[in-house]
Amino acid sequence: MSRELTLEQAAERAHQTEIIARLVEDFPHHLTDCEVSAIATLLKRLPGDVASWMIEELAEREAKA
Repeated sequence: MSRELTLEQAAERAHQTEIIARLVEDFPHHLTDCEVSAIATLLKRLPGDVASWMIEELAEREAKA
C-alpha cells in the first residue's frame, strides 16, 4: 500500500502530521474527547504511511547502489 504514495503525497502527509501535532500542543484544553480520538487516529495513520514509504524507498535505493 505504501508504494502507492508519491513523494509529494508523502511530504503532504508529513506536513499534515506536523500541523496536527502543533494543534494539539497549542490548544490541548480546547479539544473534546471525540476530537482527541480522531486526532490520535490520524497521528497513528499519517506518519505510518510516510515511514513505510520512506523505508521502501530507501531499500530500493540501496538495492540500486
